[in-house]
Amino acid sequence: METAQIILTPEAEEIQTKALTIPEKAKAIVITDAGSYVKASELWNSIRAMRKKVADTFDPMIAHWHQGHRLAIKKKSEIDMPLESAEKYTKGKMNTWEAGQECIRKAGETRLREEDRKREEDTRLAAAIEAEKAGDKEEAEAILEEPVQGAPVVVPKTVPKIPGGPVFRTIWKHQVVDLIMLVKAVAAGQVPLAAIKADDVFLGQQARSLKGALRIPGVEVYSERC
Repeated sequence: METAQIILTPEAEEIQTKALTIPEKAKAIVITDAGSYVKASELWNSIRAMRKKVADTFDPMIAHWHQGHRLAIKKKSEIDMPLESAEKYTKGKMNTWEAGQECIRKAGETRLREEDRKREEDTRLAAAIEAEKAGDKEEAEAILEEPVQGAPVVVPKTVPKIPGGPVFRTIWKHQVVDLIMLVKAVAAGQVPLAAIKADDVFLGQQARSLKGALRIPGVEVYSERC
């Protein structure tokens, strides 16, 4: 796929040409005394001025393109949102019906297993009675004590497989119901430390607000210049 090309105005091209020469000048800076420090500051000011020209030239163009981009996104959303809602609604209906069919299927398996177990018990009981009638009480007791193991029962699913149809996922989630208990478990080494997440947003706000006065166990505050 071809990359879209931006056509620059003569003014923008001139600014681009001048701007591309500045990085090499910056790389050539060597500050050894006050005079060279002053020259570096002059270059810094010229870079700032050039960056303002770049912003003044390109920001209106970006705003224009951004507005067109926003309008396209808005129109797409207006058309697609009702379709998305319809898709979710239909999938929800399908999911509800499929879940109901699965409950019916499992109930059928449970019923058939129980029926099979009852038949096995009746057969065992009849065999034990016959053994006792024959005078073999030990055999009768052995028959009754033997665990009943019915044959595996699997009721096939009745939900049709739809090519390209929706895919239903089972998602497991969690919630912390006792934070103190969790912290104690981490402290005792029963749970990995990763189970507790430090809130960087909160700690960052505290560091910016209290600066060097911040005192939180296990947290170190520091500063950087840029």
